[in-house]
Amino acid sequence: MPLFSSAFARRTIAFLAAGVLALLAIVAASGWLSVRTAQHAETAVVERQIRSLATSLLAATLDAETGQRGFLLTGEPRYLGPFERAQPRLRSDIASLRTLLANDARQLAVLNDIAGVLDQKMAELNQTIEMAKNGRRDAAMEIVLSDRGRLLMERARVQLGLLNANAEGRVTLRLQEVNDGAELLTWVTAAGSLLILLFAAGASWTVVQYTRELMAARVELQGVNANLEERVVERTEALTRANEEIQRFAYIVSHDLRSPLVNIMGFTSELEAAMKTVGPYVAGDASLTAKAKLATDEDIPEALRFIRASTSKMDGLINAILKLSREGRRELHAESINLVSLFENAAASVRHQTEEVGAEISVPSTAPALVTDRLALEQVVGNVVDNAVKYLARDRPGRIIITAGETARRVHIDITDNGRGIAQQDHERIFELFRRAGAQDRPGEGIGLAHVRALVRRLGGDITVQSELGRGTTFRIDLPRRLRLNDNSRQGRGGE
Repeated sequence: MPLFSSAFARRTIAFLAAGVLALLAIVAASGWLSVRTAQHAETAVVERQIRSLATSLLAATLDAETGQRGFLLTGEPRYLGPFERAQPRLRSDIASLRTLLANDARQLAVLNDIAGVLDQKMAELNQTIEMAKNGRRDAAMEIVLSDRGRLLMERARVQLGLLNANAEGRVTLRLQEVNDGAELLTWVTAAGSLLILLFAAGASWTVVQYTRELMAARVELQGVNANLEERVVERTEALTRANEEIQRFAYIVSHDLRSPLVNIMGFTSELEAAMKTVGPYVAGDASLTAKAKLATDEDIPEALRFIRASTSKMDGLINAILKLSREGRRELHAESINLVSLFENAAASVRHQTEEVGAEISVPSTAPALVTDRLALEQVVGNVVDNAVKYLARDRPGRIIITAGETARRVHIDITDNGRGIAQQDHERIFELFRRAGAQDRPGEGIGLAHVRALVRRLGGDITVQSELGRGTTFRIDLPRRLRLNDNSRQGRGGE
């Protein structure tokens, strides 16, 4: 049974595709959640830094105030240590906060307000310390007791607390989002894993079922193969005999039909010659002159034209059948073919036609090795290229591209054009003898592609077509890398 047309193949591919999609979904979800979690974690770290700096600002301000009070009460310079250490801390912490809040206009406004308050507080502390150093301790104490510094401190404490609370709230929110992402990732992974297990189970069940069917078919096949080789030999001989009979029949019919046609054509010529003599003689009888003149001038010549056209057409058709018969009887000779040279010769043979219509033919610079019958392949490629030129569209520049590729055991030649194209329903019909497709505005009798297919099949290959009306056509010639000659291909030409 063909593997990829069976229900087994369809089910297996469906299960595997579903499993791959589930796995890709898990990977995509995991990646997205990981990026999202990393972003939330990074934001939480920033918010914690903001909270830490806000706390540090408040502590530095308190240290500065403590140093000021100690100096004012004792007059000892050693108490100014906390005050002096607090000032660079305040500047550093405010600068760090500005960097962290650069993208948050609302929080940055709060920080600017805090910085202003702290500047006023530090100015008040500096003022009282300088006054005490200059012996104006009582005046400095009056400033302290005025509650201006206390109010500034309370204001700074409230604003720093607000900044701290906002940061804490955002940290809590980000941590919650991180937890939610981790939980969602767990559910996605669990669901995806379950789906993959189900798909794997389905694929395994399909394989088991197919294996059972395969074993049963194998047992049956062993019984059939017992006499298969003998039956194949018998049928091959029968097909060979049938093919030989068909060729002989075509050959005999061509010869037998051609003889009377030759006679008809000969008598037609004699009749034309006789009319030249009868015409003037009949013209001497006055009563028959008009009718005789009409007959000799119109009726008989018209009949003669029809006879000649019909016989010419029949002769052409019989010559076509005879050509096919002769080709089928020709002995094939396998030889190494330079495909690039063969393509160039085919292009050169139609160059006068392509130049006339402004078309171009593209030939590859390299091509696979091929061992086959040179004459047959030249006829095949030449005929297809000639057809491509013949049916180019007249409303755009013609383009014909010849390419060649290969697989492990086969070589394929593609001949692509941008011509008229062929309707879908005519793709197989064009290979039938005496059948043509599309508008019949080009000379031909419908034997070219039938001849091509017969030649390609004798070479062990096949020819197919892909085409669309108005867009162009591609003929693919598929051949074995090496022609295998059999008894039928080596037979003699025979008499004609």
